[in-house]
Amino acid sequence: MKKIIFGKCYAFSCEAALQGLLAESLELYVDADGREPAVNIHVGHTIAKRRPSSINPAVHDTFENGMLTSFPSIDVYWERSGGDTLDVEVALKPRRGVRRLIHKLLSMEYPREVEAFEQLLHEFVLVPSVYFFSDLMPIHAASVVIGEHALLLAGTGGAGKSSALLALRRNKDACFIGDDIVVMSANAHIYGNMAWPKIYGYNCIGNAMKREILAGRGLIDRAHFSIKNRMNSANVRRKMSPDRLYRHVESTSAPLSSLYYLVREDVPGICVSALDPDHAIDMTIAVVSAEYSIFHDHLYWEKYNALATMRTAMLTMEEVTANWRRVLSASLARISCFKISIPLHVDHAVYEHSVTDIIASSLAVKP
Repeated sequence: MKKIIFGKCYAFSCEAALQGLLAESLELYVDADGREPAVNIHVGHTIAKRRPSSINPAVHDTFENGMLTSFPSIDVYWERSGGDTLDVEVALKPRRGVRRLIHKLLSMEYPREVEAFEQLLHEFVLVPSVYFFSDLMPIHAASVVIGEHALLLAGTGGAGKSSALLALRRNKDACFIGDDIVVMSANAHIYGNMAWPKIYGYNCIGNAMKREILAGRGLIDRAHFSIKNRMNSANVRRKMSPDRLYRHVESTSAPLSSLYYLVREDVPGICVSALDPDHAIDMTIAVVSAEYSIFHDHLYWEKYNALATMRTAMLTMEEVTANWRRVLSASLARISCFKISIPLHVDHAVYEHSVTDIIASSLAVKP
């Protein structure tokens, strides 16, 4: 199976038992049968045996041409042995029996098997693969295309990105491109990330969203949502495929026109102001560095292992950050950057309407 993801050709293979999950997780990406792959990914439950050159710490193995990054639910081996093709092996660590049930009950999501699978695939494999390309960078933002151009709603977790994105469903011309992490190129294009959007309990207040996200789910799943939602609506969420939430989805790319940073601060009301591009660059790097710190730790460990054994690191955080600055400097110089200041405490419905009005107003004045 070959797909166009983040503007590159990705070739996938997997164990037979995982074929259905892989196909459903990648369904919205465009096929790329005739292109040579930039990335080869194999998904299974084991990784081929290799002798590492060093292991420091125990969750990071350094090899002659690659590195193994180990996470609680997944191991990922990255290799570039020749040319520009990135080869990736993925080993899932499934929970079973009582342990799996307890984990699901304690989770804020009570995930279905495909939801858990697609999250691991996007979060620990597809998005980190972007780090190995000099013309791309991940951005912690939600994104829609309205008209012919994309806009970004960026900020830290909890700032209101997903809520604003869901509110924009009311715009019949809005086209989904990403919910949490999107990928930007140096020529200011945004690439679709078809990871399934997250809908929190508070997104269901005063609308039909709860009925949508619980449709077809089992009794325990529905009870789990209702109980956790009564306790704290910010601590329960469900996922839905983007094409169930939005009339249109864009999995390829669109030119970026505007970046909005959603910032919670001590202000009397929601307001919008221009944002200096240099500030936007620093904010973007700071946010994604915090969001993906679990992967960044491995890049620091990769550098440590290389220094300790006098080898060349496969990839370092310094290389990545320098690349991000190049991509951001080239891209943000072409677009409009804004900050939407949001009071520390604001009614959720008021917030949704205000942000969508701000975006609609800015689109109306574009030439």
